[in-house]
Amino acid sequence: MHHDSNQGKQIELRKFTKYRIEIMERLLLATIGTILVATTAAQPVLAKKTAANSNVTQNQVVKNITPFNLVSLAYQGKFKNQGVGGYHSLLSAVRFGEISGKDLVQHGIDSGRLSPETINNSGYIQAVEFQLKDLSKN
Repeated sequence: MHHDSNQGKQIELRKFTKYRIEIMERLLLATIGTILVATTAAQPVLAKKTAANSNVTQNQVVKNITPFNLVSLAYQGKFKNQGVGGYHSLLSAVRFGEISGKDLVQHGIDSGRLSPETINNSGYIQAVEFQLKDLSKN
């Protein structure tokens, strides 16, 4: 009897632990989403201020977005017109190797968010690749 009781407790503990992990994963994804929205929501305001202060057009400022912001925009679905789904679709595409850092840079260029010479910047492409892989781990 005592053995069955311990085994039952172990099964319950495993279920509880699995449940807690699922909750933590959901909380982590929600937190990442909030951070992504918060960081990219401020970006257009900063771009307008920078453009006004330096007499540079907003288009030129936007073409200098960071790899993190490029991936954030993709995650938000801003490249749907280029065939890149946002949120879970992007995560699945990264996990299955359907999109790379270079692909996302090309989409950024095609949408006017990056300057054409960015496609030749291996450091930028590697940083985008890192951000994609980091996002897909969570």
